[in-house]
Amino acid sequence: MTEQTHALFAQAANATVYDQSDGLFGELLDAPTILACLQNHPPPPQQQPSASASSQPQQPQRLRSVTFGYPDNRSPSTDIPITFSNYSSSFLRIRWIDTEGHAPRSHIWTLAPNQDWNQHATAGHVFVLSVIVSDDNSEQDLFGSDEVGEAVLGAFRPKRTLPSGSHHSVQVHDGDDNPWAAEGGGGANNNYVSGVGTGAGYILEVVLSDGTSYDALVVACYWLDREIVSKQTRLDAIATLQKIIANVVKDPGNDKYRKLRLSNAMVSKNIGKHWSAMDFLRVLGFQRKTIQNCSDAKSGGDDAKEEYLIAEGIPDDSKLALYAQAQTLLQQLQTRCQPGFVADLAPPTPWDEPVLFNNNHHRGGGGGGGG
Repeated sequence: MTEQTHALFAQAANATVYDQSDGLFGELLDAPTILACLQNHPPPPQQQPSASASSQPQQPQRLRSVTFGYPDNRSPSTDIPITFSNYSSSFLRIRWIDTEGHAPRSHIWTLAPNQDWNQHATAGHVFVLSVIVSDDNSEQDLFGSDEVGEAVLGAFRPKRTLPSGSHHSVQVHDGDDNPWAAEGGGGANNNYVSGVGTGAGYILEVVLSDGTSYDALVVACYWLDREIVSKQTRLDAIATLQKIIANVVKDPGNDKYRKLRLSNAMVSKNIGKHWSAMDFLRVLGFQRKTIQNCSDAKSGGDDAKEEYLIAEGIPDDSKLALYAQAQTLLQQLQTRCQPGFVADLAPPTPWDEPVLFNNNHHRGGGGGGGG
């Protein structure tokens, strides 16, 4: 193994994974998790060499998935669009893993730097992403080769379609400290293997990129439902959020409705103390800022400064549409907090999680869709 290959393996091992959906719509799995999900299986007994034929070469062992799962409450034929984007300086490989843990040759794709790949999948299917580290081994099978020509970054397993209906976006970037990303080049005499820095490796992330922020709003509502344990406290937070949104919708051009002082008793109690409520407003465009209080400007010092949540600019039609969606989500959440509410009898919400069970209980087969 060359020094360059060693360096690429090291960078892949240091890959950072980040999921903006917090695992609500899919699972982003890091390399150690993926490798732990693969179990080495010896060949079937009838294929094992006999004692008299011990000099014959043994057949290679293969790696097999043991923990991949499928959705209990959705049809296996559910069509989920995914876009894989390679923003790194390396060539990447994507492998679809079937229900038995195999990686069929027909479902292996190579992505050059700055290339996208659109793929349709079924909930629960797994896509392993790796960095190509050796041009000589570029066609070898990660799941059946001792001389592996790639290093695993991680994997993505979609759980469901996004509430907005847009594509899942899975992206790979160079690490911030990777000098090769700044130089922007690949190996001069190599079509696959990229140049290697000594920095932070790679970033593998799931990005909510629907353009409307609705998916992010659903994630924020999911955490609002879980972070605030007390139902009454949650209801108070919901009521305050509803009032803030209603004021902006009623008079979008009024700056005072888009400027919330965090020291205000109601805002402090029902919003400032709960990071999920703060995040809900962040998705709607409110940013935390420290500004000079004009009435106390003469006194100077920190006492003259106050923290605010501010939504800059008059909201346009698309932003007001997001506010309307926020009102609908908060109404659903408010209903779920009422005494006597029975979740099993209520219609599902956009943030309800699908239930996955392992492939031993999978009721139907399914293969990866075409690109």
